[in-house]
Amino acid sequence: MPYSIEYGVVGLVIMMLVAMSAYSASLHASLRRTRQGLEAETSSRLQAEGRLADSEQRLLQIIATEPECVKIQSFDGVILEMNPAGLSLVDADQPGDIVGTSVYRVIATEYREPYEEMTRRVFLGERVKLEFQIVSLKGRQRWLETHAAPLCDQDGVVTALLGITRDISDLKRYEDEIRLHYRELSIASRLNSMGQMATALAHELNQPLAAIANYSRGCLYRLESGSKGSDLKGAMEHVCKQAERAGDIIASVRRFLSKSNATFHRLDMRALVADALRIIAPEAQAHQTKICTRGVKSMPPVMGEAIQIEQVILNIVRNAIEAMESNEANQAKTVTISTEQTETGYVRLLFEDRGPVVPTIDPDQMFEAFFTTKPTGMGMGLPISKSIIEAHGGVLGVRTNAPEPGLTFLIELPLLEGGNSEG
Repeated sequence: MPYSIEYGVVGLVIMMLVAMSAYSASLHASLRRTRQGLEAETSSRLQAEGRLADSEQRLLQIIATEPECVKIQSFDGVILEMNPAGLSLVDADQPGDIVGTSVYRVIATEYREPYEEMTRRVFLGERVKLEFQIVSLKGRQRWLETHAAPLCDQDGVVTALLGITRDISDLKRYEDEIRLHYRELSIASRLNSMGQMATALAHELNQPLAAIANYSRGCLYRLESGSKGSDLKGAMEHVCKQAERAGDIIASVRRFLSKSNATFHRLDMRALVADALRIIAPEAQAHQTKICTRGVKSMPPVMGEAIQIEQVILNIVRNAIEAMESNEANQAKTVTISTEQTETGYVRLLFEDRGPVVPTIDPDQMFEAFFTTKPTGMGMGLPISKSIIEAHGGVLGVRTNAPEPGLTFLIELPLLEGGNSEG
């Protein structure tokens, strides 16, 4: 009996040992699997962190080697980060010279307000492009173009401005040189135009001067014959009137040949057209061409440079006169100038001639430099005219009148804000 009890105890112990061994093995396997999972997860995380670090390093390298300025800026203008190209752009010897300070230290005074407006719009979520000037930390003036975009946090809140900026100083200098070049060509074109009109102008001036001489001789004759002063009044009024007429012609020519810098002002197009027609009238008369105006008295005001617009009008009218030179004697030579206002806020000035029938035209070719259909033409009148109108924010175009004869040139200029038609 005691033997059977001991045997039973031994068996129970063995069973417990076996169970414990099995549990230990299961626990060990579970721990091994857990450890392997943790090792795999740790390895994956380390790999992800490594890839992220590599990506960040590559991004930093890209930003560091980017040839254009990359900067991060706060709403109040404090520069938070700037790459080496940006430091070079503002002439900073080290990041501490500009990072942590206000961008308005280098923004030119006249562009601070536009820059503030750009920043405000970016923090409202917009992407904005702006051209502006800076004065670098070493006093150098530069033209910059920046593309600014919002930087947002995970909740979509804009936290900073990201700006990609490049130096456009060379481009601006080139544009200035082109404008100067066209200005010199414009002056040369006006001088050439005056050469063509010299004979006609001399004829036109000869008329008032001859009238002045005749009336003056009449006055002298009456004085010698003992006439009273009251008898001379009418003759002297005619002398004054003819002198003023000659003076108006000379003043118009002097304004036209002026080399003063272009300055935009409010323009009364009615007066401008009248001045241009006063200059061209002798030439039109010499070529037996009639110039008619329709609706010009009701033209609204525009902004522009008077001499330049006058030059375009003269060039177009002269081209029209020359185009009709080959017309037969019984065929009317007429240039009709009319106006209309577009729905898009432009005033349109139309010049219709009665030259040869032109079924089709190539407007692009007509405005190319050195293209001309005249044997002695320079081929620069229309290109210069086009550049002038485009510099005023307008458009110069042409269309055929077919099946009727001639062409119609169109000048479109933006209306002065708040300008309305009169009359």
